[in-house]
Amino acid sequence: MAALCCCCVQASNEDEAAPFAKSGRFPKQEKVLEKGKKLVIRNVNVNEYDDKFAEIAEVYNHQVENYMAMKKCLYRLNEVHHCASLTSCMERIQDKYSNYDIQVQMKGYNFTLLVKSTEDIPDDLQESQELMTEMNRATKVLLGSQTKLGGMVFSAGQMEGEMRRKVKEVNPAYLDQIRLVENLEENMKNIDKAKLLSTEYEEEASEVLREIAQIAGVTI
Repeated sequence: MAALCCCCVQASNEDEAAPFAKSGRFPKQEKVLEKGKKLVIRNVNVNEYDDKFAEIAEVYNHQVENYMAMKKCLYRLNEVHHCASLTSCMERIQDKYSNYDIQVQMKGYNFTLLVKSTEDIPDDLQESQELMTEMNRATKVLLGSQTKLGGMVFSAGQMEGEMRRKVKEVNPAYLDQIRLVENLEENMKNIDKAKLLSTEYEEEASEVLREIAQIAGVTI
């Protein structure tokens, strides 16, 4: 399975970068972050803060990539084996390929689908192994990065008043201030939403781990 790349999404068109006083356009309509979508950040024209928002977006968007990878693995396993849940998939795999000594092994937060055989492994069984490996990697990333993102968003929230003052100080033109402060406000709303969504991703990853643990007969 192809490796996923990590990138942050930032509004970068010429209109967004141009001073409002010069462009004469109205502020863009605010866009609310949706589950499973990349976080798009707005320029506030203060390098320190733009870098901070870009870092938050990078961490969150990496979570989104791994969340979607986890969901894709679950969907594909269900599709291949005509099942409605991870547990039923594993049961069907073990029944269908009983001569391959199929086992779901879990150590800590690492899990894998073990296949013991001297024969060639069927394509759908091999794909299932690969899907379980990718799902394991994605769930670990989700569980490992949620706390980091929460801390970054909290830190930004503590600085919101300071950021607002700095944005106005660096951009003295009144219309520029209006646009850039609106960008700041939109960023703050969306990173708060990102924090909430990140918690949902973590909960879904934890649910996958609990189901795998139950299948493997271990306690986490």
